[in-house]
Amino acid sequence: MTAIKETVFSEYEVRRAHAIIGTGEAAKSCELKCIGSLEEAAEVTKITKKCRGKVAKERTRGAGNGTLKISLHMPYELYLELHGMRSDPGLIEGVNSYGAKSLHPEFAFTAQVFDEDEVEKLKAWPRCVMSSGPARKVENGAEEVAEIDAEISFMPDAYDAGMYEALVSDIKDEAVKTEWLEKFTPELVHVVEEA
Repeated sequence: MTAIKETVFSEYEVRRAHAIIGTGEAAKSCELKCIGSLEEAAEVTKITKKCRGKVAKERTRGAGNGTLKISLHMPYELYLELHGMRSDPGLIEGVNSYGAKSLHPEFAFTAQVFDEDEVEKLKAWPRCVMSSGPARKVENGAEEVAEIDAEISFMPDAYDAGMYEALVSDIKDEAVKTEWLEKFTPELVHVVEEA
């Protein structure tokens, strides 16, 4: 019998994150440095087999989709981009709008997470979309500037995976470590078979 590694990793702090819109040479990456919290919930599919009215077997499988809830301070241009709030040709220069024509684009989201002992983990959700519209709160006289609360849906990619993660110490390929946050694609972490 092989023993399971006893390495404990408790996610403690998100130091950096990136939103990557588009693919290939046209991809745009924006760093998010000011994150208050990140919450992740992946969905599952449960399969039950009954025998004479009683559960005889149950299997749980990942569905590849789920939800991210994030509180942060976000660059304004990225906020506009992720909510499909680009300037309409019918508006004067500098004015953006949100409404029925605002299509939220798909993007990848990556994060650099540390535990309480400074062990680093990289995470990625390759297919995301903002699942909530613009939502902001202003409180006059507040002693702290309010963060933006955003809800993001993630979906499975071509490999049926909705999320990837790795302890940096376990990644042997230096290119993967270098490109993960700013240029993540599922192909970056999948073995490519030579023809």
